Amino acid sequence: MRLGVLVGAKQPVAELPAAVRAAEAAGFDELWLAEDCFLHGGLTAAATALALSERLTVGAGLLPAAVRNPAIAAMEIATLALLHPGRVQIAFGHGVESWMRQIAARPPNRLVLLEEVVRATRALLHGETVDATGRFVSLTDVRLEQPPATPPEILVGTTGERGIAIAARAADGLVVPEGTSEPAIRWARGLLGDGRLVVYSWLRIEDDATAAHAVLEPIVQRWRDGGLYPVLAAQAGALDGLAVVGSAQDCAAAVRRRGEAGADTVVLVPAGPDPDAQVARFAAEVLPLLTG
Repeated sequence: MRLGVLVGAKQPVAELPAAVRAAEAAGFDELWLAEDCFLHGGLTAAATALALSERLTVGAGLLPAAVRNPAIAAMEIATLALLHPGRVQIAFGHGVESWMRQIAARPPNRLVLLEEVVRATRALLHGETVDATGRFVSLTDVRLEQPPATPPEILVGTTGERGIAIAARAADGLVVPEGTSEPAIRWARGLLGDGRLVVYSWLRIEDDATAAHAVLEPIVQRWRDGGLYPVLAAQAGALDGLAVVGSAQDCAAAVRRRGEAGADTVVLVPAGPDPDAQVARFAAEVLPLLTG
């Protein structure tokens, strides 16, 4: 199982270089970059992170499918993959409903559009010539002149059964957000099959579990009250099964359980006011327990 860390979209982009260097020096396998309206671009940030690192795999997502023409998206992603072979992965999603309406980009059928965009983008990155006449994607004899020798993985970020089915049949894997419990990981793995499963997971490490829970519980309660992911909320049990939380030993055990449940990559999402300190503490206290 691989370990990653998320640089959140609301974190000042000027802090990205330091975060990239810290993640690589600490020994993480992956760095993930969020793309949220109206903050900063995922692909632009990914290009910077890749240029600043030598070993990290960099993931960008979720890219809203409704605002990405597959031919142009494939060009951009292929450029990253050609310059940094084997270190790029991209996740597409629906885009937050309110944001997509705000920019008049909410399609009549989000699932159909998502699959059409993912299929066409992935085919182009694999060097195929694409002719597509779909409900939302129309391409005529389109082929990348320089497809990457190592096509980057294209994943789908979603939480519903129909969206996961798209990930299973049209993409290389699935990204699920914070709030995905261990039972929900097993459920998603069962629907996904053999594709790669990337699991975002809240992180809070303290000297004892009580202190860690005290920081994380109000964050989780706001998540529950927000109602954004009803499928995940229905499967969310105790906090210990919902996040990487507690002492160093507790956090190591939580990461192992997530791998046993079916996660291929656990991406840490620091909770609380000190994300850099949380990542540094995980690297110093938990990574040795997982890799030693």
